[in-house]
Amino acid sequence: MTRISSPPGVSVVSGRAVGVRAPMLAVAWATTLLVSRLPEIILREGFGVRIDWMPLALIGAVTLLWLASGIVAAFRPLRAYFAVMTAVTVLLAAIPLILDSDAWRALVPPTAGEMTVLLAERLLLAVLALAIIGLLLVMRTRPADAYLVPGSVSARSGMRIPGTAGPLRWTIAGPLWIVLLAALTGLAMLGAVPPVIDLGVALPLIGVGALAAALNSFWEEVVYRAAPLSMLAPVIGASPAVLLLAVWFGLGHFYGGIPSGAVGAVMTAAVGLLFGRAMIESRGLAWPWALHFTADLVIYTVIALGATSPTT
Repeated sequence: MTRISSPPGVSVVSGRAVGVRAPMLAVAWATTLLVSRLPEIILREGFGVRIDWMPLALIGAVTLLWLASGIVAAFRPLRAYFAVMTAVTVLLAAIPLILDSDAWRALVPPTAGEMTVLLAERLLLAVLALAIIGLLLVMRTRPADAYLVPGSVSARSGMRIPGTAGPLRWTIAGPLWIVLLAALTGLAMLGAVPPVIDLGVALPLIGVGALAAALNSFWEEVVYRAAPLSMLAPVIGASPAVLLLAVWFGLGHFYGGIPSGAVGAVMTAAVGLLFGRAMIESRGLAWPWALHFTADLVIYTVIALGATSPTT
């Protein structure tokens, strides 16, 4: 396969696609929502129907889209995007199978402790993220084109403060967002903090939680953001791609996310929008990873406190 930095017939200027028609944007939205968790959410929440083979259905749907992109003109510019989404969908379906397997339980028994199991699972996710990076390299995508570089940490952000001459640079906006994310995530997790905490026991596992947070944020920024964004942004434009993938990211956290449900999906989509903007504005992984790590660190610290509390 050849690298697709700008699909045929589409030129990119300042990160935005030029000459993109509204139908292409509609195709991207319709197909992405089709292979998201939205169909499962509608069936389960709207009709009380739970389909165990839904992951296989999603794999089939996105694979058909990828195959169709070689035939149907309307899908052709999205061929590389569908290829990446096929790989991501397969991995997302494989993860529960791996974690529920006898081989995994033998390798990481539940008796190893909650935080040890959590760290082992995040190590697995990090390895799968490397597999997606490998796919991008096979597709001859340059790391810089896939946001797999630190990027410009001092790039201009889209954040403005009234009375200032222009937009803030990420060297200022980034720390401000880190503080805000830590505070907001802490408030959201406040109810999960146990009333009694043994810090002597908790501190070592907070370190384990920090490592797990670093691995989890790396996995999600590569798989949910960098890989699909690098293939979608040249086709429909950077800002529409960030919005679309933020919605997809939020829907993916409806079940099993922290937090989960409708509120969790909206919150996750909102921070996904922030992480995506950080990625395209800095042209790299450093700031989105740092922001994501901040939120995950608070969450995993609370999990560590709960796991070591004498009241649990």
